Amino acid sequence: MKKFTIILLFFGLLFFSCKRENNNNEQPFYYSSEEEFINNNEGLSDSAIIGKLIFFDKNLSEPAGVSCASCHSPMTGFSDPRHTSFSEGSNNQRGNRNANAINYMSFAPNRRAELVRGIWETVGGFFWDGKAEFLNQQALFPLMNPHEMNIPNFGIASTKIKHAPYYSKLEKLFGGAALADSQTIVFYAVSCIQAFEQSHQVNQFTSKFDFYLKGKATLTAQEMRGMQLFNDTTKAKCSLCHMSSPTYYATTDKILFTDYSYDNIGLPKHPDLAGTPVDSGLSKFEMNNPLEVGRFKTPTLRNIEKTAPYMHSGIFNSLEEVLKFYNERDINPEFSHPEVAENINTQDMGNLGLTQQEIDDIIVFLKTLTDGYKISK
Repeated sequence: MKKFTIILLFFGLLFFSCKRENNNNEQPFYYSSEEEFINNNEGLSDSAIIGKLIFFDKNLSEPAGVSCASCHSPMTGFSDPRHTSFSEGSNNQRGNRNANAINYMSFAPNRRAELVRGIWETVGGFFWDGKAEFLNQQALFPLMNPHEMNIPNFGIASTKIKHAPYYSKLEKLFGGAALADSQTIVFYAVSCIQAFEQSHQVNQFTSKFDFYLKGKATLTAQEMRGMQLFNDTTKAKCSLCHMSSPTYYATTDKILFTDYSYDNIGLPKHPDLAGTPVDSGLSKFEMNNPLEVGRFKTPTLRNIEKTAPYMHSGIFNSLEEVLKFYNERDINPEFSHPEVAENINTQDMGNLGLTQQEIDDIIVFLKTLTDGYKISK
């Protein structure tokens, strides 16, 4: 275990210092099916092309049958296309959290403290609880997780990679000498997954909102009302955490609709998890700090229309249910039993006083954040 930790730290530093994948592709990337997505490598670097092949490789899991794309499909904003609260991995093993959508995830900073609304807070990192400090760890951990791809060790992982059709591409890119042992084979493969996750194919910026910002699309009256409510920090308060301006510590100056902070919003426990221990969230990786129990990372809202169910436990199946919770949490008995009650955010939600029309307007605006919008010529 100690050796594994040292390896993670070494490669974390190595990939932190690497140049990130260029995401300034000006040509919009469109596709209408997963097959079309897989077959189009336009604008990808050699490493990202290899990473894409690995991402869709169902032979990599143990036993074969599960790929990264099984839970992160390009057709659903790189979330689980099965739309289940808890994704199933190898051997039909079910996890205890909703699979993160990984689009726009790569712009998060490495997990660290930043000043958020005047308070030093933990931000960034990867997964709901920030357990991966670096992006390459996010790409690695699911390979070895028994509830996901279930590869028991680097030896088996490297053997599978060496027998894959893309291994010759790895050798050509990095050189046979660099792929000297099982650990380096795995980590060079992981670096390619990272390159793909940083590419314009995963982070497309092709929503109606993006074209609106460029002056190439016009929002409807209802979309405009929804945007104004979204940005109203005294009423709907959405943009306090889902920032509608660039996140200054992110690795892009584009709008991501998240501040990458962690919060306990007072969610009830998912009924399917009744009787299981409290999900401690961020605290597990912050020295078991009781103030961090039940806090989970604020996700991007880009493609939120496609990524149901919602929240870390997948407890809500629709945006209507999410907005109802934010609006009524403190006054509706349905939400009176939070899983973790000690450190709930009581300032930004709970009794917002939104009307049904205002909720509908916000949801219509959120749908302008869906990629794949095509402007009229």
